[in-house]
Amino acid sequence: MIELGFRDRLNNIEYINIRPNDCNLSLLWLNRLDNLMDKTSIVYVKNFSLLGFNCEYRTPSEVCDELDKAIAIINSNTEYRIDEDYSLLRYRYDQQLLNKLHHHFESAHGQIWNPTQLLRTSSGEVRLSICMLNHCCHWLETWYDEESKKQKYNNRYRNGYFYYNVLGASHDGIELPNNEKKNFTKTVDNGLVYLHYAQTGKTWYEAYLDNDDDVTDAGISEHRIISGEFDCHFGNTYEFPTDEQFTEWLQTKGVDPSNEQNGLGYAEVGRVLNLSQQEALPFFTEYTDFYSIKFNGKVQEYDYRYYDEIFYSKLVSQWGGWSND
Repeated sequence: MIELGFRDRLNNIEYINIRPNDCNLSLLWLNRLDNLMDKTSIVYVKNFSLLGFNCEYRTPSEVCDELDKAIAIINSNTEYRIDEDYSLLRYRYDQQLLNKLHHHFESAHGQIWNPTQLLRTSSGEVRLSICMLNHCCHWLETWYDEESKKQKYNNRYRNGYFYYNVLGASHDGIELPNNEKKNFTKTVDNGLVYLHYAQTGKTWYEAYLDNDDDVTDAGISEHRIISGEFDCHFGNTYEFPTDEQFTEWLQTKGVDPSNEQNGLGYAEVGRVLNLSQQEALPFFTEYTDFYSIKFNGKVQEYDYRYYDEIFYSKLVSQWGGWSND
């Protein structure tokens, strides 16, 4: 069993539990998670923790402030230039603008297994700023997606996500076995726990659903890494597309839709036990700060908030010591 602790603004803590699946993929994941639990230097990425539980705890304006800061650091300290005006995203959804932002992240970062020279040679603060392009992009995408659903379905159809994403985890990741990719699920329902996408780029589904014309072929990658990190989905059930339009789109990219190695869907590894669909939204609009994880007799506590200066310093320090050697 895995126990997750969440704090409210008054430091009260409530816990939810995850039961891992009884399968080989879960065993591989738990081995990596157990390895992460031994590391005292890793930093949990609190500003990319809860997505879709739209509330006043984090707003698009605040996230765009973080984005502006990251862009200014990159433009001031490197020869790479980001010239688009992203202020529109403070109050309105624009997927094409978000696609351009994500393309900047891909171009500046590279893949986990093939980082760019820019990432290799930059300071910790610049590396963090490059990473922030990705975090802000996906956070804003999810916020506006949920806002549109609130209006369209009168709050009856909602989805939110918790990401257990720690800086430095992918360095010790292992390759996802090819024979596991055929087991990916295309049905996403409440309490689903699945492997975190601990790599750069977009999956085939993400690129298709984003109508992304900016992403390059190198920026689309099937799930390849098991890092120990994981994500949880809360809310209504939905299905990834399998229709003719998606099939034809894959074919235009030179992809065989029947090839199981595409890893279409999510790699399921467990289930949340004690938080129903009806309870999730009110829970995560109150208990907004992920505080602790307990597994296999080991505990990691993250006793800082996403807006604390010590959190930013931890991220800069971790990125400053990063190496892909």
